[in-house]
Amino acid sequence: MKVLLVRLPEEISRNVSLALKVRWPDLSLFRTDEAREALQLVHSEQPHLALLHLPEDSQGSAPEDCFDLISQIRGFSSIPLIVIGRGDDVMDKVKALEVGADDWISPYFSPMEFIARVNAILRRCSPHKPGVASFLGGKLSIDYATRRVSIFGKTVKLTPIQYRIFCYLAENEGRICTTSELLRYVWGPNSSDDRELLKLNVYRLRSRIEKEPSNPEIIFNERGMGYVIRASASTE
Repeated sequence: MKVLLVRLPEEISRNVSLALKVRWPDLSLFRTDEAREALQLVHSEQPHLALLHLPEDSQGSAPEDCFDLISQIRGFSSIPLIVIGRGDDVMDKVKALEVGADDWISPYFSPMEFIARVNAILRRCSPHKPGVASFLGGKLSIDYATRRVSIFGKTVKLTPIQYRIFCYLAENEGRICTTSELLRYVWGPNSSDDRELLKLNVYRLRSRIEKEPSNPEIIFNERGMGYVIRASASTE
């Protein structure tokens, strides 16, 4: 179990650590107070859960950059994210949930309630998807447990980057995924806008899954926008 703690005061961090270790003895904690480092850790370490502390400012509300950080994390990751905030301002809670947080917990939590709520969130929105998912009417499938991809019943081997691109496109079947969106998802929030890098990797992905990579039937390029997985006439 890997958990990222962002801007948690020492006392809250200690209480969170003690509670989590009762349930997950092999717990690995990553701590940071910097937004940029938090974004990098979400991408590089792929933690199972993130906990973010929202302190009160002089007016009793949470600082705006905290909401920005939640939004940035949600922009490229589906990691379960819990906000720990002592503010009683309902609007702060609503805003945190609207920009992407999964729950809001008081810092004066009881360990049993805290673990119960963490378990509930992990069950509901864990990014580690179980089982096999099918796309394009069953013509494509992804086994998330083994990272095995099948195209028309044939298993294909993909590199980690190719797998991430394929999964993102498949899970957004029929929707155009922009170049910037794919770059953030695959290479992280601080990736450069290197469109040629993405183009090269999509080309290599097509060479693994398409019958004729130069005449794709699965991954289509929408010029000036991005890429989309949808059925062509020959696959319908």
